[in-house]
Amino acid sequence: MSVLEKILTFFYPKRCLLCGRAGAVNEDELCADCAKLQPDIHVRFFALHAGRRDYTLECRAPQRYKEPFRSSLWRFKFKNETNLAKPFAKLMLPAIDKNRVWDCIVPVPISRERLKQRGYDQSVLLAKEVSKLTGIPCRTDILEKTKHNRTQHNLSAKEREANVRGAYRAEGAARLRILLLDDIVTTGATAVECAKVLYRNGADYVGCVSCATVD
Repeated sequence: MSVLEKILTFFYPKRCLLCGRAGAVNEDELCADCAKLQPDIHVRFFALHAGRRDYTLECRAPQRYKEPFRSSLWRFKFKNETNLAKPFAKLMLPAIDKNRVWDCIVPVPISRERLKQRGYDQSVLLAKEVSKLTGIPCRTDILEKTKHNRTQHNLSAKEREANVRGAYRAEGAARLRILLLDDIVTTGATAVECAKVLYRNGADYVGCVSCATVD
């Protein structure tokens, strides 16, 4: 470690992704204690109707969306700490259903306007890292966000559902078994809307994985 790196580490110490404590972390941004923890997968199910059929969307995540993990995700999503994409992707691996065959990973996209503001799409970064780790192709050409709507985090469940209605378009999803990937699943409104669009476009199956979910 260079002198400059030592100075930066002293004034801006790294923090464990899971517990948030400042100090030494491994290459996965975890402290020694958290690195020993076994994954606790959280699974939620959402009913949806697309076309003339009813479906159930299974959403799986390795963490609950609460502090201190919430702050770690906030840094990644809003503070330009894109280097966290890889360690977050590694955390997500145990949450991926290994009993299914996935044709591709499809990240939940942000709008073009939001991309210009932020400079990157956090779900795309995660999806590309998960793709590298699993060998499942990442497809960013299937799902598109065509509507620049309000951010979801200050809206109620009903407002979120209305806010994302008609916001996405799918192309090329026919007969594919799709692993939908997002950073956070809260009310499930975004994931459900994306799944509906994918099923209407002919997807064979849609499952969902995220970094975190609410109870």
